Amino acid sequence: MKKYRFFFHYRHQTKSMSIHYRGKCVPVKEVICNAPCETKWNKTQPMLVMQGYSSNVEFIDDKVIINE
Repeated sequence: MKKYRFFFHYRHQTKSMSIHYRGKCVPVKEVICNAPCETKWNKTQPMLVMQGYSSNVEFIDDKVIINE
């Protein structure tokens, strides 16, 4: 199975998390990450994002489950 880059960060405007996966940006309230991820620091907002690779990301209501 092909793995794609994902990253998520806190979104101050909506007071929720935002996950980016396969060209889409989805606001969610809860992130469950079961895949290895690393921090990435940016000079502009969002300053800190968590990123990794996944072949399976499931959106269930206001929750996202990221599997390896």
